[in-house]
Amino acid sequence: MTEQTQDTPSLSRLDDALKSVEKERVRCDVRLSHLKLQGRGCEDTTKVRDMLLEVEHWIEGRIAVLIEVHPAYPWFSKILGVGRENMPKCLAPIRIKPEQGYRKNKETKKIELVDLPYASTISGVWMFSGVGLDEDRQALHPTPGETLPYNAELRTMWWRVGSSLLKAGLRQQCSKCGRLMGQEAFKDPKKHPCKDAVATTVAISKFAQFYLDEKGKDIQQFLNRNWKIVKATELPKNKEGKRYEPPGMISEGHIHARAQRKMIKRVQACLFLVWREAEGLPPTKPYAQDKLGHDSFIDPWEMVDR
Repeated sequence: MTEQTQDTPSLSRLDDALKSVEKERVRCDVRLSHLKLQGRGCEDTTKVRDMLLEVEHWIEGRIAVLIEVHPAYPWFSKILGVGRENMPKCLAPIRIKPEQGYRKNKETKKIELVDLPYASTISGVWMFSGVGLDEDRQALHPTPGETLPYNAELRTMWWRVGSSLLKAGLRQQCSKCGRLMGQEAFKDPKKHPCKDAVATTVAISKFAQFYLDEKGKDIQQFLNRNWKIVKATELPKNKEGKRYEPPGMISEGHIHARAQRKMIKRVQACLFLVWREAEGLPPTKPYAQDKLGHDSFIDPWEMVDR
């Protein structure tokens, strides 16, 4: 049994513990802030907050150690924009092979040995993370009164990773001086003195370039179908005053979300393949390749930046 096989469950447990500790620490901070507005304080609450903060730092340090011995660390550590704060939260709930644990049977009230949730396929990881597609090839959405078909918290964490990848990998290039800078810096006359310059969005990382490529394909696809691509503020409103997309119209934000979701799925696919290879497990192909015969596979190591 390798060190990682022993440590993987620990990463999951530590992540759950960190969430609980953070929640209680925030409650203490909120209470202390309210008391401060009243000109008061609470020695016990301050003491509890400080102790929770110490535990929080210890757990974060331990997670930082475990993440470096993760089988896929040599790959995702070379991706520009993947931080150590979000990645453990994305990896902890995912399993790539069967594991067993004990759970309480709701009907018999007895503790039983059961198979824990895991995904042995790339499409399974997509569905569990909330970035897969339903039977109608549409993005997954919650249905009132029904259990979510995905892990909502895991979905949120992967979207954070996606946003981080774009922030680190996208730059604005000046049409006059050719400088690369962030969007805010381009708008600041002090930081960017070129007048009447036009900004072009360019990528400095592989996954950011993948995002731009997919976004460009979507834009062209909708334009070919004579759809209107508008800003969210230009969408019409329904009777309840909420903006909606009528047939033949799509918002720029929707285009962005589609491209970002495809980028996240590509990151997960590469991560899954590298992880299984490192664990000595047979690789599996995405559904589009295995069943539909697509040939759009990209070698995970071709997507590294460092």
